[in-house]
Amino acid sequence: MTNPVIAERLLLATRVDCCFQLDEPTFIAAGESYWLDDEHGELCVARGNGQTTRHSGSRRHGSSPGDPAPRRAP
Repeated sequence: MTNPVIAERLLLATRVDCCFQLDEPTFIAAGESYWLDDEHGELCVARGNGQTTRHSGSRRHGSSPGDPAPRRAP
C-alpha cells in the first residue's frame, strides 16, 4: 500500500501516479484521501461520510501525454 494523499481540489482520476490505470474514472472530492492498494490492484478513497470505496485498475508502464491524473505526494 502507498501512503494516503489528501486531494486539494475535486479530481476526476483516470490514472494515479505514473502507472496505475483505473478501469473506470472516479471522482475524488477535495479533502478526501486516496491511496493505492497494490496487493489487490485497487485505488482506495476515504469518502467524507466515513465510507472507503475501492476502484479496480492495473499497473502499466509509460504514460499518455495530456492524461491528467492525481499524483502521490513525495
